Amino acid sequence: MKTIRKYILGAMALTLGLTSCGDFLDVEPRDIITLENFWNEKSDIESVIAGCYSVMAEEEITARMMIWGEFRSENVNIADETKDPSLTLALKEGINATNWYTNWRAFYNIINRCNTAIYYANEVASKDPSYTVSEVSAHIAEATAIRSLMYWYLIRTFRNIPYTEEAYLDDTQEFTIPVSSFDDVLSKLIASLESVKDNAVSAYPEVSDENNLQNYYNTGRITRWAIYAMLADMYLWQQNYDKCIEYSQAIIDYKKEKIKENKNYNLSDFDKFGGYPIIPTRSRENTYGNAFTQIFIRGNSIESIFEINYIKTGNAQNSPSNVPASNFYGNLDRSPFVTYSSYVGLDEEQTTYKVYDAQNKGLDIRGYENFYGSATMIRKFTASYPGPLQITLTKTDPSAEDIKKGVSTPLPYSTGKDYASYNKSNWIIYRLTDVMLMQAEAYALKISETTENVSSDEDKIYLQKAFNLVNAVNKRSVMQYPLKDTLTTNNIKTKRAITDLVYQERNRELMFEGKRYYDLVRRSLRENPTNTVKNEYLRSQVKNKSTALENTINTRFALEDALFWPYFNDEVKINPYLKANQNPAYSSGETEE
Repeated sequence: MKTIRKYILGAMALTLGLTSCGDFLDVEPRDIITLENFWNEKSDIESVIAGCYSVMAEEEITARMMIWGEFRSENVNIADETKDPSLTLALKEGINATNWYTNWRAFYNIINRCNTAIYYANEVASKDPSYTVSEVSAHIAEATAIRSLMYWYLIRTFRNIPYTEEAYLDDTQEFTIPVSSFDDVLSKLIASLESVKDNAVSAYPEVSDENNLQNYYNTGRITRWAIYAMLADMYLWQQNYDKCIEYSQAIIDYKKEKIKENKNYNLSDFDKFGGYPIIPTRSRENTYGNAFTQIFIRGNSIESIFEINYIKTGNAQNSPSNVPASNFYGNLDRSPFVTYSSYVGLDEEQTTYKVYDAQNKGLDIRGYENFYGSATMIRKFTASYPGPLQITLTKTDPSAEDIKKGVSTPLPYSTGKDYASYNKSNWIIYRLTDVMLMQAEAYALKISETTENVSSDEDKIYLQKAFNLVNAVNKRSVMQYPLKDTLTTNNIKTKRAITDLVYQERNRELMFEGKRYYDLVRRSLRENPTNTVKNEYLRSQVKNKSTALENTINTRFALEDALFWPYFNDEVKINPYLKANQNPAYSSGETEE
């Protein structure tokens, strides 16, 4: 009896007999099964796709999403060098090809699951008369999007990678795959998503529970809007700014329509944010932290587009948890592996504003939500379960002087314990403000290439549109009433100035969410062809994380290749194409301690 090779499918997380839509995201993995007993019913395809979400929630995936997308930026530094040697080396720019976090096995595991589901979908439809054409198309779109997301992480991390859309089903197939370039893979990802986007489900039946997570199913599973977010992101990297603006606007318009159905908000709530449907941070009870509560503690908020879910209800303690969030960022019982850098921490002194802009004068709640009041712990993904569903301040509407005097103290969570095994913080892949700031960057980059002040009417429009998006995101995080604009265009007159502002706001808004380092890489790839100094902006930012690492960072990032990671040595040994294309910026590590 021929079986699916375990090495290739990595013990596929296949679960049969899904009984309701709510079960889809709650499945537990099962081991390898035989071809003869599978691929006969619609539920078989659903099981494979459900397994992909299950594996995405596992530590091997989410840990790398955090490390690859954030930890080489200026935001993060090592807290305890003894906990994870591979992580310590990565944070000190001592990466080599034996580093455990260069292992991409789990990503290709999911890729092959998706390829397999796509391969069998039409065959299953021929056997199961209940499996409709629209359902087949929707499942193929969903699997294509998950596969594309995995590849998207891989090319942003390793640049040139093996790419295949072929399903590996048995031992007779050739397993070594040639390396494709970043640009080639990006073009293929965009083309594949464009080909399926109209077949993707726009909205699934919503699932409610005692925590009122009505959006759980629609944000924890790929929808058409998740595909639009991926396309907006990919087009931004491809420097196709019109398409980025098009897809990001489609998401913004959709969210504006959906908010009309939410009884918790009136449309007037969003007037202060230029009409953008983002959650106010000030609640109607005159306390602050409402947006943080909805987005990060409850999860699956009205702003969410796609996030990896961790079950917060029912038998939650025995279900998968976001272990990397607790390991890396810490919790009330466990010291963290990493901490916020001293550069970011300067804001905590509330005398020198480096990140949370001086124009906000210490009133930007995102600093408090991320790390303020903690000696080392990053709070953003640790205030989850069991814990309160609200952040309050001991005094509402604080002034800058109140905060400096300690009159107003942020209280992000109770004294209840938050063990790693209980951490149910969802890992957010895309949310609305991320997409808004993608659009802001696209508008900024449409401005004519010049170092002079913007002068043409068209460029002024682009600058103003970019600024309006940044201002809306920034304004909702300011602890003051009545709410006023704190950002102005007084010093934003050039393409460089508005681009810098967008990047600063993306860092403030998305800090520790696995976005910052990828943002810096994208900017380097765009600017390097015309800059004498390679990776100039990235180097200027990343070296702020530690004065001890400044020389190392300047030396390491003198090469564009160093933006990316090397291939894992174990993979190089079995794939000659990888050996021939190994990243020259790194050593093999084979003879190193």
